[in-house]
Amino acid sequence: MFKQFIDKIPGADVYMVASFLTFLLFFVLVGIYLLVVDKNHIHKISQLPLDDQQS
Repeated sequence: MFKQFIDKIPGADVYMVASFLTFLLFFVLVGIYLLVVDKNHIHKISQLPLDDQQS
């Protein structure tokens, strides 16, 4: 069904490849960020909603 719509749109393959690369790039960058970020910072941020002290 979608193939019929995609065949009628000129340049649809470019849009599909661009959206896939954007999606892939986003998750690769998030993965790199999670590997590089300081683990103490992640722990501190994860405890913020549970922390009763105002700092």
